[in-house]
Amino acid sequence: MTAPTSRRTGVSRRRAAMLVVVAMIAVLVPLASAPAPAVAASAADWDAGYIIDDSVFYDSNAMTSYDVQAFLDGKVSSCSAGYTCLKSYGQSTATIAADRYCDGYRGSAYQTAAQIIDAVARSCGISQRAILVLLEKEQGLVSSRAPSAWAYKAAMGQGCPDTAPCDPSVAGFFYQVYYGARQFEVYRLNPDSFGYRAGRTNNILYNPKVSCGTKSVYIANQATAALYIYTPYTPNAAALKNLYGTGDSCSAYGNRNFWRLFTDWFGDPRRYTVLDGFLSYYNANGGASGRIGSPASYPVFVEQNGQGWYQRFTGGTLYGSYTGGTVFVPKGAILDGYDREGGPYQAMGWPNGEQRCTTAGACVQSFVSSVMTSTKTYGAHALWGGVKDHWLKTGGLEGSLGAAVNTMVYSTPAAGPAWVQNFQSGVLVQSAAGFVLVPYSKIQTVWARNGSGQGALGWPTTAYKCEAVGCSQRFTGGAVTDEKVYGAHAIVGGFGAEWTARGGMSGLGAALNDQSTSSARGGGSLQNFSAGILAGTSAGRFFVPYGPIQRMWSANGAEAGADGWPVGAQECAPSGCTQTFQLSVLSTSTWGTYSTFGSLASTWKSSGGMAGFGPALNSIRFGTASGGAWSQHYATGVLTQRVGGAPVFSPYGPIIDMWYHYGAETTWLGWPTAAPTCDAGSCVQQFQNGVARSNGGGVSFSRS
Repeated sequence: MTAPTSRRTGVSRRRAAMLVVVAMIAVLVPLASAPAPAVAASAADWDAGYIIDDSVFYDSNAMTSYDVQAFLDGKVSSCSAGYTCLKSYGQSTATIAADRYCDGYRGSAYQTAAQIIDAVARSCGISQRAILVLLEKEQGLVSSRAPSAWAYKAAMGQGCPDTAPCDPSVAGFFYQVYYGARQFEVYRLNPDSFGYRAGRTNNILYNPKVSCGTKSVYIANQATAALYIYTPYTPNAAALKNLYGTGDSCSAYGNRNFWRLFTDWFGDPRRYTVLDGFLSYYNANGGASGRIGSPASYPVFVEQNGQGWYQRFTGGTLYGSYTGGTVFVPKGAILDGYDREGGPYQAMGWPNGEQRCTTAGACVQSFVSSVMTSTKTYGAHALWGGVKDHWLKTGGLEGSLGAAVNTMVYSTPAAGPAWVQNFQSGVLVQSAAGFVLVPYSKIQTVWARNGSGQGALGWPTTAYKCEAVGCSQRFTGGAVTDEKVYGAHAIVGGFGAEWTARGGMSGLGAALNDQSTSSARGGGSLQNFSAGILAGTSAGRFFVPYGPIQRMWSANGAEAGADGWPVGAQECAPSGCTQTFQLSVLSTSTWGTYSTFGSLASTWKSSGGMAGFGPALNSIRFGTASGGAWSQHYATGVLTQRVGGAPVFSPYGPIIDMWYHYGAETTWLGWPTAAPTCDAGSCVQQFQNGVARSNGGGVSFSRS
């Protein structure tokens, strides 16, 4: 057949020179103190039709960005002065829309080379290892201590054909990696559009010089076909004889070097084998037919957190470390979460305990510095520090908290710093008050609606508690109560402090509504509780217990009505109860509930209130006789005030009794004009038109 023309847009311009000179590829130096799982390549293992297995080449989960960074760090100890090695390289990246071949790319202001390689691999479905080998094969970027600007500009050789200049639209490291990886997906998804195809015999050139001849190669799989489309030459006997050097003038090295580098760096590109250190554990757990399954990646050595190895299998990942021993993490939410947290490279450290699950599907696995739990609904989340320790003390997965359902966060609002994490049973807060759980309930809903720890309520300070009157929980900025009929309501600010000072649930009881504000008569706030109404103004906070006084106050329009805001506490004595408001005094006794206002109220207050006159026994009455006056009875006497005059208090006794007996103000005496004066059992009281005298023998009246 006619030798196929390469359709790839990524053969390096310097390929022609590289084809006839020794490939400048360094052999992998194993990481310090880590026995390398791979062995040096041998030409006897070369198979021109099966360079790499599809499962290896297209494994986009082969490495994480941390793995890639660790690998790059291990290839170059230090960069030459004035140069930036790939391990230290970073740049801004562009956003690229998804298409048939890749899932697109979300740009960033700065990403490292390792992050770019990992993200592109996952987007385009190609192994991170394959990209690393391609970067080395094309420009020697992975191992170079002094890479040139051109090496980054044409990093993957993408858009740089042998016979034309490079395409400037794909120049630069990021575009080279993205569109180079994408090109392999173009080959995979359009297998019949290119000259070299899997599943048939192909005549492949040894060298661009046609006179060097071709080799008939049965290409066994798509990944091998893609490599030949990308680099359309196969090594001749001379190139294979000197595997780490040069062959003859007809030798080409691209695909030989890809296979050799991959083998040296990662192991056989056509199969995975179990790391020797894992074999005992692996076999004890059923080997390939057990829960671990067959190996699905090469072993990876990790320097961080005390050193160790990990290897992925079809059933999960095996980890072996000095700090955690050999532990298997099955495929699922916890393994995904562990990878998301950085795996053994980051703060969680190595796994040190086997995973276990409840019958309800919640799972837990311990790590050196953390614990991770998972649920079917909320996935996997890590527990750290004091929260982790508290969770373990309370029974762990089977304890009062259950599994974590979100990521722990550190918050620093006005209420003070705290660690917060949601669990199956509620929200756990670690603050200055210690560890306090806010169970999922109406109270938790109100707390969340009010901004949780960032809101007016702040952090929980006491445990959730239920009693006959309802449930409650206190917070730094108040409390939330839940009453069976009226539901849950927040008690915040000064009302929260007042509620606590008055005994909380055993005092005011549960809140029956939310705190409200009123602009009436100077403004203030109100909130109903099981025991009454709490009102707050600039004069202070006063409580109006449910009962006759509260009913009259409410009937009168409450704070906006005839009485105004309460300005004093309710006082009670055997004779009855009273409470002072801005514009009145309300009294209740066996005689009923009555209001005292105006000058009578002022006199009542200045004369000792409950201790002086006692509660009112009737409503204020206006009598028109004798010029007119107001009067009101109290527990200890009668208060009268003539039109234009001052209030006069007449205690119950012979004089006032006889005055009422004869008709009070309708008699010729008129209204009292002064309080009685008494001496040695005799009393005298002045009226408008006369004087009343009493002694042990009776009462007499005389005109003035």
